[in-house]
Amino acid sequence: MKNLIRTLIINIVISTLAGLVSLMSGNNFWYTFSFFFIIQYILYSVIVTLIVNFYREKTKQKELDKLENLSTILECAYCKTKNLLIFVPDQYEKSNFVCTSCEKENTVILQFVVARTTDDLPPINSILINEDKK
Repeated sequence: MKNLIRTLIINIVISTLAGLVSLMSGNNFWYTFSFFFIIQYILYSVIVTLIVNFYREKTKQKELDKLENLSTILECAYCKTKNLLIFVPDQYEKSNFVCTSCEKENTVILQFVVARTTDDLPPINSILINEDKK
């Protein structure tokens, strides 16, 4: 809240100064004031958006850099030969490998499924029902 009030005060002061300079030049104070106020607001919004996006991407890149390499043994989709694949689980890249036997390129699609952990239900006691013979 403090930053918003401070930004508005700075914006009003700069717009007022521009309006006064315009008034001394023989132009309309309110048109100049409004023009500078709107331009400053637009520039402020654009700059803040760019800075936030920059730091968001920088943080995301740091998180990706922390990921460790994983390895698994996969069968070739063509010849079924087992191949060792070492990869970084990155959501933006495809994982590809070339088969050591047939030398054809394979694409690996990673899919992670998240399941909710549930508590076990208590055992149900069975009740035998005898039918009456008629």
